[in-house]
Amino acid sequence: MRRGPKPKSTAQRRLEGNPGKRALNKTEPTPPPLDDDPAFDTPPPELAEPAARAEWTRLAPMLRKCKQITLADRAALLALCIEWAKYLTATAEAAKLGMIVKAPSGYPITNPYLPIANKALQQCARLWPELGLTPSSRSRVKTDGAGPGPAGDNFSEFDEPPALGPPRTH
Repeated sequence: MRRGPKPKSTAQRRLEGNPGKRALNKTEPTPPPLDDDPAFDTPPPELAEPAARAEWTRLAPMLRKCKQITLADRAALLALCIEWAKYLTATAEAAKLGMIVKAPSGYPITNPYLPIANKALQQCARLWPELGLTPSSRSRVKTDGAGPGPAGDNFSEFDEPPALGPPRTH
């Protein structure tokens, strides 16, 4: 039984103006992004497989620079890299042996690496949106994109008074 769409984060609901007017979760945890931690770009020791390490090396710097990842997301990225390595290994073996192989009994059967590859790809497909790695999930991610001002001042936007215009009427 489906439970409906995934809930949006409090930050996302605030950006949208809280259209449902439901109470916002004031205690939702918000881990800080890994802005200045290039050590995060180095693959962790848990990733023994070269393909998993290569995927970490490809994704971690990109996600960190886009401010789409926090230390709390480390396990999701770790799982994604492991599943991607499984997928690559299983598809390489399937390509080498073919789609149909002979069972010990001599009968043709589907290559046992194919279900492994399919399952790993399913896991990747579940993890990609969680990290904002698909076009549709990226369209849902909102960042201010501004960052610090020219002098590195996070509050430079408040230096000039706002322009006053005519009062808004509803």
